[in-house]
Amino acid sequence: MKIKIFIFAIVLLLSSCSEFLEPKSPNEYIPKHASALDEMLLGSAYPSSTSDPLFVFHNILDDDVKITDENVTWGEVNVNQREAFMQLFSWHPDLQMTMKDAGNYQKVWETYYNLILGANAALDYIKEVSGTEEDKAHVQAQALALRAFYYLQLVNLFGEPYTYNKEALGVPLKLTSALSISYDKRKTVGEVYDQIVRDLDEAEKYFLMLPNEKQFLPNYRITLPAVQLLKARVNLYMNNLEEAAKYAKNVIEDWDFVLYDLRSISYDGVTFPNYVTYDNPETIWAFGKRNDLLKFTHDLMGDYGVKDHWVLINASDELVDNYEDEGDLRKQFYLVPEYGYTPVCYLAVSKCVFLGESIPSDDKFMLALRLSEAYLILAEATAKTDPTIALNAVNELRKKRISEEKYKDKSGLSGDELLEFVRNERRRELCFEGHRWFDLRRYGMPSFTRVWKEGGVAAKWFTMEKEDAAYTLPISKEVMDRNPGLVQNRLGNPKY
Repeated sequence: MKIKIFIFAIVLLLSSCSEFLEPKSPNEYIPKHASALDEMLLGSAYPSSTSDPLFVFHNILDDDVKITDENVTWGEVNVNQREAFMQLFSWHPDLQMTMKDAGNYQKVWETYYNLILGANAALDYIKEVSGTEEDKAHVQAQALALRAFYYLQLVNLFGEPYTYNKEALGVPLKLTSALSISYDKRKTVGEVYDQIVRDLDEAEKYFLMLPNEKQFLPNYRITLPAVQLLKARVNLYMNNLEEAAKYAKNVIEDWDFVLYDLRSISYDGVTFPNYVTYDNPETIWAFGKRNDLLKFTHDLMGDYGVKDHWVLINASDELVDNYEDEGDLRKQFYLVPEYGYTPVCYLAVSKCVFLGESIPSDDKFMLALRLSEAYLILAEATAKTDPTIALNAVNELRKKRISEEKYKDKSGLSGDELLEFVRNERRRELCFEGHRWFDLRRYGMPSFTRVWKEGGVAAKWFTMEKEDAAYTLPISKEVMDRNPGLVQNRLGNPKY
């Protein structure tokens, strides 16, 4: 018990809920009521504006980004970052070490496990506090769902794809806030996914113990429909297509979310709509912060004068050209043009920046679980077994994304052709929301090439080979040094 109290005290330091806990001594705090744990979750288990970035790698490694074509050079302030960014852009096996040497080390692994610690502390203490069964169920549901969400990110960053090699090493499974007697070892990818499924199943069970009106509240906490969407996503990643389709239908049919109709937006050249908010009728859970998405994809070069204000990373030509349908409003309302650039070049951000802003402000959420993902999961999961369902799902989405005068139902597709169309639709709809890198991994880890430019001129070509080990990030030296029980990943060997 002493060890658990000590760990809980550490978690408490990260939260703002001390008024809910009664001190036993200056260094020990014991939770008394379920409401204390509920508040503790906000401070130490949910992503916050003060936590280190969680999603910085999600949008920088794939084929949706490119180096700017503009004739710019690294400014004096950033010149020491050049090598680190080049290694990141080329998936170099030493990228973590080089980033640290450049003062740009990202504590992604550590931050996820700190948040998992917060979720575990709530689960460890839930039986020791007072409160109604409903209050306790709500705490357990959130903690389990958050833990599953974080492990899903970790295992897809640092483990091989489930459908490629589920026996490969994944990440350690920490399921308690107690101190470990020995060093934690990595579980297999399959074992991590099994735990994710168990946690989501348990979270769903506890949410169903709540009154209907409390199963979803637009209060930035994780909810039952968010859990069901995550279950659909996890089953899609595992290629359990029937289960993926079932949970996608739950989200579509059992709740009052509706697709945002882009045709209703009046473009006046002043502002983009704010998608990552509960004012958007398809938002299920909003989360994340500015640095999560913009740490790499919006790093600035040159001076801060208007004409010299260029970003290193832009949306790739391949992504922009993927909006092939005339009248596809997503190219207009999802992609953000970089000012002063002729011809138009787009920033590597989407749905989280207002026209007239160079970058989103710190008080805005950057990411969301959205209803549109459920339609795309349903379409992908049924593309080869029931093309009618798949086409109906993807057309329901497209009706809200393509102008009325240009819209036509997509028909006559089946098999691999339909699957490819759905996956391209997914790329168009979910761009820069942290999906593409994970999607490429589960699509079979295809080969693709990226070009490094200096002053707008191609200087180096980097090719990710098919099934390259670089599709799995190396664990940082800092993490490896602290835990000798860890085994490093196979290191990638992209062609330079």
